[in-house]
Amino acid sequence: MVSFVVHLLGILILAIIPMRELVQGPLTLFLGESTPTGIAEFELAGSETAEVSDMPVEPFAEFTPTTATELLNNELTELVKTLDVEETSDIAASVLESIPFGIENGLTGRTGSTKAALLKRFGGTAETENAVALGLEWLVKQQASNGSWSLKGPYPNGGANENRTAATAMALNAFLGAGYTPGENSKYGNEIRLGIKFLLSKQDADGFFAKREPDRQQMYAQALASIAIIEAYGMTRSSDLRIAAEKAVRFAEWSQSDLRGWRYHPREDADVSVTGWFVMVLATAKMAGLNVDEVKMQNVHQFLDSVSHEDDSQYAYTESYPASLSMTAEGLLCRIMLGWPKSHQPLLIAIDNDLLPTRPSGHEEELSVYYWYYATQVLHHVGGRAWDEWNDGMKRVLPDTQEREGKEKGSWDPAGDLHQGAGGRLYTTCLRLYCLEVYYRHLSIYDLN
Repeated sequence: MVSFVVHLLGILILAIIPMRELVQGPLTLFLGESTPTGIAEFELAGSETAEVSDMPVEPFAEFTPTTATELLNNELTELVKTLDVEETSDIAASVLESIPFGIENGLTGRTGSTKAALLKRFGGTAETENAVALGLEWLVKQQASNGSWSLKGPYPNGGANENRTAATAMALNAFLGAGYTPGENSKYGNEIRLGIKFLLSKQDADGFFAKREPDRQQMYAQALASIAIIEAYGMTRSSDLRIAAEKAVRFAEWSQSDLRGWRYHPREDADVSVTGWFVMVLATAKMAGLNVDEVKMQNVHQFLDSVSHEDDSQYAYTESYPASLSMTAEGLLCRIMLGWPKSHQPLLIAIDNDLLPTRPSGHEEELSVYYWYYATQVLHHVGGRAWDEWNDGMKRVLPDTQEREGKEKGSWDPAGDLHQGAGGRLYTTCLRLYCLEVYYRHLSIYDLN
């Protein structure tokens, strides 16, 4: 009897320890969806899944603020001149007519006269470009000496969990999205080169980047890193990057689950949040001219059908959840990248009933930059009146809410965002930069007429 009691107590103690760690561990909600009340709904996990990193976190030593500021001022001076010229609309039309349309050309438009023309055509301003430039300067200051970035610091209001693969990919995508590439002749070439080198050091023979990251964040990090490497290849045509990009594409295709989507682990289950990032991996690969299994891409429609509501105009995180704004915007962007025309009725219904009524205003009771990121891309692809209405708010609210003085100048405070505790300042800053870079990002899925 004594032996039985002793063993029973031992078993109970062993059961209590992991439960306590589960409850006390940080929320690993990263780039994910939340319930309507903003409470994390699906990624409550202890930090025991993450390996402790010994990577240095000191800021990047070679950054010179004076030089970067001078370059920024020169760029903005030229931009203002371009935007103020009366004939700019005619020049923009002439430049844009020369661009071939279709998803395969989606990485064009980020530099030179094409960038200026697109900025004018889609309603960008000197203020939006200034916000992008300041945001990139802030990111440079946060880079560690090994080329990586961190979700947790050295800035205030960092994320709950560390994920250097995801943080580095997010920062790189912000630079690439603004038209900067690795190399000595690019303004941020050295920083980008070091960031890419860090990601390449993480990729294994199967194309997987995120092996050492927290368990439920690995596939998010994998998708983000894949997009960064594929975009870098598409913009440079580097043979070394091509090998890594092709491995990332093959991993994305292999890891699709039987539900025709992606989730926390390769080939297991699916949700709209993770699936959206992997659709972008494959779409970006097509833009970069890489071979993509079109059957794998089109199969995603089956998963989206299973989580759709209101005749395909609304989307839920999984079948067991109700439709939400963030998942609707992400689901619609997936549909667009998979071939929905911009005249498709469910798309237009969603824009009028759900997206436009919740466009950026500066007076949001509940803010989700994750939602803004996806909705911005949807409306940019569709264009016309809907884009103009969305952009009228976005081009005002995002620059107005950016930090304009102090040590964190150029970043955005995550306070008030539904996912502030998970993503933190770098996450919030990068997603807002992506919104402001959309004027010349992912061009050409649809024509401009």
